[in-house]
Amino acid sequence: MRKITNPFVYAAETGEYNCFGCSPGNDRGLRLEFWEDGDEVVARWTPHKAYEGWTGVLHGGIQATLLDEAAAWLIFVKLKTAGVTTRLNVEYLKPVYISRGEMTIRARLLSKGKKTAEIECELSDGEGAVCAKAEASYFCFPEKIARAKYNYPGADAFFA
Repeated sequence: MRKITNPFVYAAETGEYNCFGCSPGNDRGLRLEFWEDGDEVVARWTPHKAYEGWTGVLHGGIQATLLDEAAAWLIFVKLKTAGVTTRLNVEYLKPVYISRGEMTIRARLLSKGKKTAEIECELSDGEGAVCAKAEASYFCFPEKIARAKYNYPGADAFFA
């Protein structure tokens, strides 16, 4: 696996970048980091009680956020642009117990249209059981617009 650099970190230091999913400067956020593994983008994350829904179980909204964030980073790295979620369909297969430790989130491209992408994501618990799956649809900006309006730094910045 190859580590993906977060090129937005410089903006976290000034408070301009506070993404709940991936900003290292957001004290309440998930602070996700990503790796490239073949055709997939992968994150590993250890939950704690602050993100609990039912006692000992990771909140479903946090699960959805983890899946959606992985899809966004797939757009950055694999499609070399930025995009926005237009649909996220999550299937909760089994509880994600916080006590099972570090979980794995994976995203892979299913298809790419002219302006859209379909992405498949999955969340596995610390024992490797797939607990949630999602299909995400993203509207993808042309790279020129992503750079000009949405602070997309270009694909090379993710592997600096």
